[in-house]
Amino acid sequence: MSNENFDAIVIGSGMGGICAAARLTGEGMRVLLIEKSPYLGGRCGHRVRDDCLVTTGALMIPMGPSSAIRQAFDILDVDMDMVDLTGRMRYRLAHGDYDLPPGGGGLYGMVEFAMQDEAAAKALFQRITDALFKWTPLDTISIREWFDQYTDNREVKNLFQGYCAALMGVNLHEIPASDFFAFLKYSSKGSRFGMSTHGNGALMDSLADAINRRGSEVRPRTGCKRIIVDQGKVIGVEVHGADGSDQVITAPLVLSNTGPDSTVMLAGGEHLFEKSYVKRLHRNAADAPIMHISFVMDEPLIPGFDGCMVFGNTRNLIYLEIPSQISPEISPTGKYLHTAYGAPADAANPDMKGEFDNTLAELEENFPGVTDRVTFLVKAKHRGQSPGMRRWIGYGMPVNTPIEGLYNVGDGCAPRGTIGTESAAASAREAVAMITGKR
Repeated sequence: MSNENFDAIVIGSGMGGICAAARLTGEGMRVLLIEKSPYLGGRCGHRVRDDCLVTTGALMIPMGPSSAIRQAFDILDVDMDMVDLTGRMRYRLAHGDYDLPPGGGGLYGMVEFAMQDEAAAKALFQRITDALFKWTPLDTISIREWFDQYTDNREVKNLFQGYCAALMGVNLHEIPASDFFAFLKYSSKGSRFGMSTHGNGALMDSLADAINRRGSEVRPRTGCKRIIVDQGKVIGVEVHGADGSDQVITAPLVLSNTGPDSTVMLAGGEHLFEKSYVKRLHRNAADAPIMHISFVMDEPLIPGFDGCMVFGNTRNLIYLEIPSQISPEISPTGKYLHTAYGAPADAANPDMKGEFDNTLAELEENFPGVTDRVTFLVKAKHRGQSPGMRRWIGYGMPVNTPIEGLYNVGDGCAPRGTIGTESAAASAREAVAMITGKR
């Protein structure tokens, strides 16, 4: 087998992997990013279906200056070609819809709309404010248990159930209260969100092009067969290339975007890792299953709406977006692409078929007649490590491992207060800071 040498190897081009490669390249390292698929981006990519650019997972992507995603693009002077969607959120409850106000103050407004009682809303909002800035609850209770202390109002709990499922992929009773409030604090600091103008794949390709121009290499259609470890240190990887040949590539640093469990297997198994790491690997190791429905219509389901609708009046349907009303590049003229997601009511023990069928039924309940008027492009149930999140919020692994030079990036090791694609990019920021000593 032939041999190449790099300063670092990144396995997987999801948001964590590609941001890690960008950051390391920006530090002057020569990096090899390998991706087994012909497509980059993982669940932040897209596929073409009937001339529509259909997401592989992510819809709304952080793009503000404090975002770890934006910072990775800025490091290599890459423009993020995005449509800003900040604040363009609509929440649906049993008694109606609530649009976030463009000028801010949306959290209190959401609570008051849900509770339909100004005094009760002010009292609960004060509890939320205290939890953010005075006493933050610990991880010993869920956010559902936290709400149960202070209110019996069903609709406000339904509101936050929809909020948590849509943004975090798991349910109100599955999220540690401490991590929920950490996210609220993190997300309130000038966060901005958007959608890629030409599809997520184009966004990822633009960053990959910059990585290649800086002397590193992004190599698609190249899978990792194993991570090579010698005497407790990583020394490289063995890959299977697009031409069908195997190759050993050496590097003193390997950053894996394949998920912590997969990384351990690629590196030779649990017996090579220190016992406390393995024990944590198995603790609360449930993934976050997700259900994806994309379809096209000759008219938009919600005329004039160019944001994201979150559902608090459902059991499984969590949100809907109409990308064609945000960027006309997403679908052919006169065709409107819609993307909806559902989540199991119990992420640890999902009934994927039954709950997928219910997600479709709830879509029909909210928009009567819709299922007879659409052309479905994607009807998918995802269980396992992709494209759903590898770990629930609050249960991530550290980015470093007991193997010297071996790191994990991605949502399986989300830094506290981050979620989704932002958590993957933030893990890359944390790992590269460890490597360069800039923590």
